[in-house]
Amino acid sequence: MDATVILTIFLVISIVIAIAIGANDETMAPLYGSRILNMKQILIIAVIFAVLGAVILGEGVASSVGGKILEFVDDNKDGIYDGTSISQNAVIMTILISTAIWLIISSALGLPISSTHSTIGGIIGLGVLLGGVGGVDWNTILGMSIWWLLSPVVGFTVTYLVVKILHKYKLKSLNGFQDYERSERRYSYLIFIVICVTAFSRAGNDSSNAVGIVMGAGDNMPLNVISLLIITGLSLAAGIVVLGRIVIKSLGKMTELRPSTAFAVQVPTAAVMLLGTIQKIPLSGSHLLVASLVGLSKASKSPMKKGLWKIVAIWLLTFPISAILAIVLYFPISLAFPI
Repeated sequence: MDATVILTIFLVISIVIAIAIGANDETMAPLYGSRILNMKQILIIAVIFAVLGAVILGEGVASSVGGKILEFVDDNKDGIYDGTSISQNAVIMTILISTAIWLIISSALGLPISSTHSTIGGIIGLGVLLGGVGGVDWNTILGMSIWWLLSPVVGFTVTYLVVKILHKYKLKSLNGFQDYERSERRYSYLIFIVICVTAFSRAGNDSSNAVGIVMGAGDNMPLNVISLLIITGLSLAAGIVVLGRIVIKSLGKMTELRPSTAFAVQVPTAAVMLLGTIQKIPLSGSHLLVASLVGLSKASKSPMKKGLWKIVAIWLLTFPISAILAIVLYFPISLAFPI
């Protein structure tokens, strides 16, 4: 198959994935839940930072996803992994399609899953299928897993402590309802800034799941990285505008939010996402935000809305489902790329 045709197919699927990721992006949920901005204003801000984050921060994490997980190389640049009869194009196509399918299903259900785990799950499934246990760089997976496990713990703990501190010291210093309103108004400015930082770094991190595996094709494809990232950013923005409001509303209503508590929820998410993106680590913003919301609920002793356990169940199933999808899809897809 002609390289231009293959690249076009890759780009189309990457755009679908980016739209699905945008549709599953709940970064702006605290702004909605605390009623600082209306949905139209939220979507405008989300679009701006989706494009900026993908273009400015996207390349680093995308290179990690695209080039460090599978233990296969194509030094000859002929589209065939060295020492095998495995088509690199078939592998890329399979991972893209399996990721897209799972993201679309979860978005349709209004569930905030991890696009990172969807992509990595598909890569692991194919790596094991084609190369056995040695087909995956487990040291890289272990390094990523430490971040994946620690980030929700950080989100829960930091939010819990911040809310407790706010309750202890803020209420003592306030005198009457007007003071309370004035204080909350100050926090609304802070949360706006923090969420913009989160949206910026989140877009840079999430764009890797749409284009990282394509960038892993390296010199076999006539790629322009900046153009690819711009297209990804615009596609993320389209997903947020068209379908993202569903997930934003769903998580925004998960527990009671005020500007001050929304600030407590968003601080750990912003810090961890920005740090991880700079370190080129693919992270799950969904895990961070939901863990922070649970921390808020526990600290303020407010009830969580129904649906938390369904979200957790989907998280746990994402890796195996993505891996199985990739394995099943590889066989028909590989027939389109004969060696």
